Amino acid sequence: MKRIVKAGQPHEYTEWRNQMRGNENEDYRTMPGDIRNILLQVLNAEQGYLCGYTMQRINLDMSHVEHIKPESVCRAEVRGSDLDYANMIACYPKKSFKNKSDYTYGAIYKNSWWEQNGDHFISPLNPQCEIRINFNIKGEVIALNDNAAKTIEVLYLDHKSLTEDRRRTIQEFIYGPNGDDPLSNNKTIQAIQSIVERNHDGAFYVFCIAIKKALQEHIANLDKIAAKKKFAAQAKKK
Repeated sequence: MKRIVKAGQPHEYTEWRNQMRGNENEDYRTMPGDIRNILLQVLNAEQGYLCGYTMQRINLDMSHVEHIKPESVCRAEVRGSDLDYANMIACYPKKSFKNKSDYTYGAIYKNSWWEQNGDHFISPLNPQCEIRINFNIKGEVIALNDNAAKTIEVLYLDHKSLTEDRRRTIQEFIYGPNGDDPLSNNKTIQAIQSIVERNHDGAFYVFCIAIKKALQEHIANLDKIAAKKKFAAQAKKK
């Protein structure tokens, strides 16, 4: 999971919210399509064009506005609270994919889940989210505490097709397109730093945090291989 740092909501959205404030149309469901598109566009850019839950590539055609605390729960508590920008992220894919088995993870799988006020759910807005959930070089997701385990369960982050997408991306990044050109120690160190930076278009690399964790595993493996070679060389001299 990549941490999301919220910026200011778009001006057009602020104006519409102010117009709706205090009346019966102060409701996410009444938002005009053009305002919704602007909102989604800003969320995409804010997140570096990565899904807030899965770190897959998103754009306007393959994402939707997700309420971390479900909009239905918000509305039941306080009118208009389903319009809180701080509670919104962009997620992959569009909601129309909800009946396709290959996409039943992330926001679509989470759906309207909300237990114990979300106390055991790790939000991508949480500054600690990147160190609470781990990934290995096989693309597998690993919980580092009970809340992480619950989050993985709620988002189905160990879904077969999602795990395979992570594995394929990680393997190609570290070992090259043909799987026979592994990154050197120096290039791995450089990549650990650069993989979590935005490119010139403001986008993060797909699955960047998972790749960073895998790179750390890769460099540990390289160190082990180097140590074995050194030991073998010393043994030959004796």
